Amino acid sequence: MKLIERRQYLDKMIRIIGTPDIKVITGVRRCGKSKLMEAFERYVKTEITDSNIIHINFNFPEYDHLLEYHSLYDYINSKYREDKQNFIFIDEVQMCAGFEKAINGLHAAEKYDIYITGSNEFLLSSDLATLFTGRTFEIKVYPFSFGEYVQWTSVKSIRSAICSLWRELLMF
Repeated sequence: MKLIERRQYLDKMIRIIGTPDIKVITGVRRCGKSKLMEAFERYVKTEITDSNIIHINFNFPEYDHLLEYHSLYDYINSKYREDKQNFIFIDEVQMCAGFEKAINGLHAAEKYDIYITGSNEFLLSSDLATLFTGRTFEIKVYPFSFGEYVQWTSVKSIRSAICSLWRELLMF
């Protein structure tokens, strides 16, 4: 699968490392939220030598045992390393029943740098604003810009890119 580095989003995430807010990555379906989080995780592993990464992706069945907030909370705390900079990455967080209780508890402990992604439908709702009021930093991810589209298609000219994009749009 061909991936495009979305440097503007990655740089934004790098700038907020260590801030106390819960970082919430939002965007429409299939815009690259999960891939952005994976790229950020690679950056952290490479650049922060004392990092401890706790990554949970609820798209994968191996995390089904964490679909209730007590289990999620206990699992993350069991992975905490006092001698490290602890990062939490949770993809599709809304799949965990009561996740906000776990996230609020982890945030209150002030031991973790927390990053979550999830359904735009839920994460952009007023419910989320109520759950995490004053404790979030939102990173809004959008579908490809025209420049990213040109890079993804590897076309040689702007005219070719426009024609290619137009053909793709007509297929819908």
